[in-house]
Amino acid sequence: MPLPWIKMWLESLDDPKLTRLSLAERGAWWGLLELAAKCEAGGKIISGSVGLDIEEIADALHIKTSDDRQALESMVAKMEKRGSLNWNENKTLTVVHWEERQRIPPSARPEAIADRVRRYRERRKMTEE
Repeated sequence: MPLPWIKMWLESLDDPKLTRLSLAERGAWWGLLELAAKCEAGGKIISGSVGLDIEEIADALHIKTSDDRQALESMVAKMEKRGSLNWNENKTLTVVHWEERQRIPPSARPEAIADRVRRYRERRKMTEE
């Protein structure tokens, strides 16, 4: 089984939303994206169906020091202000535009790949006969 992954866009290297973050805040941002992927909820940071608060997010990211905790909180505040994060009415933190940034095209889904391979094998078998 392949390891889960997220897309990291090269534009992030020059994106002012990210370049204005400190290195520690950027690390918190990438950790938050990984956590969003792990939650498998369309960019929502949840456990089950309940949103995680900042303490639970820090725990999930294995944040141990007060400096790192400050970097997380600062990053969340900045990225919320910049429109990349949103706390909704249920107090669930959501990565804005998650679906369109992380979308897996239908042609790359396992069922589509299996179907393509099956058709290819059928065609190959017919040409061999």
